Amino acid sequence: MDPQHDGTAEDLRVTEIRREIEILRLRIAETIDALEYKADVGSRFKDKVSATSSSVAARVRQRMPSRNAAERPEEEVEGEV
Repeated sequence: MDPQHDGTAEDLRVTEIRREIEILRLRIAETIDALEYKADVGSRFKDKVSATSSSVAARVRQRMPSRNAAERPEEEVEGEV
């Protein structure tokens, strides 16, 4: 039997085309998601501001002396009596 005439070749080609279509759908969905993200400038700006403020606050906390007596050197604590 010739695969060209018994439908096997056509079935394989149909399966291959369906697989290609599914891959294209996934790529299109990823592209749409990326475009939605780029178009949402307000949310991206808020996220950036939030991340920056958190980062700055953490750096400020690291550089400020601690006000907790348990964390201060013993000399400081004794002098406050």
